[in-house]
Amino acid sequence: MQWKSYRSLQMVWAVLLAASLFSLSCKREQTEALDTDSHEPGAPHPEAAAKPAPIKPPFEVSGELDGLLLVWFDAEGLHTAQKRSEIPEAQRSAVRVDSLNVEPDARLDSDHVYVADLRNAGKDGSYPVQKASREWFDAQVDQAKPAPPAVEDAAVVVYKASWCGACKSAAAYLRSRHVQFVEKDVEKEPGASEEMQRKAQAKGLRPRGVPVIDFRGEIMLGFDQARISQLIDRYSKPI
Repeated sequence: MQWKSYRSLQMVWAVLLAASLFSLSCKREQTEALDTDSHEPGAPHPEAAAKPAPIKPPFEVSGELDGLLLVWFDAEGLHTAQKRSEIPEAQRSAVRVDSLNVEPDARLDSDHVYVADLRNAGKDGSYPVQKASREWFDAQVDQAKPAPPAVEDAAVVVYKASWCGACKSAAAYLRSRHVQFVEKDVEKEPGASEEMQRKAQAKGLRPRGVPVIDFRGEIMLGFDQARISQLIDRYSKPI
């Protein structure tokens, strides 16, 4: 009887252990799946976009910061200063700081920078400093810039094909310039190819491939970034 009880107890423990391991495995797989799915191709990695971490740099960040390299930014872009008082008060919350006197072994790697909040000093007279990725700092600079002029909705049409690399480059550039446009696949959308040909022929053009871009009646065969930029500047209007 005791032997059967012991065997039964062993079987119970084995079942509980297997269930526990299975649960841990499922949670690990779900976590990995979430991490993978949440990171879109071409988007910054979550670690790169992480908020800066407090750090004590190998140089003093106090007083007027004389002798340090100071880089601040506003809507016009990046600026340099030789001391704190040269930086406008509204732009002192995130200033890149560095020193040329730091030994190479003590410097940050090329992907990171020191960012100081120069608004209010602590009790010891120093300003808080954070270690930030260059990508994070560059993103702050970009966010401070005013939005570029917008082009009217549906004023631009990109005739494309799914396999066309130049079509993707054209679309990516238009998005980077905040131009709203419509994409039409000439191989999949009924009437798209005929519409493209009709527009081109009306301008005396004979397209032999894609992309073909209709920019407010200006027909462009292929992707010419310089010309698109000129057209954006010509037709854009304030928001």
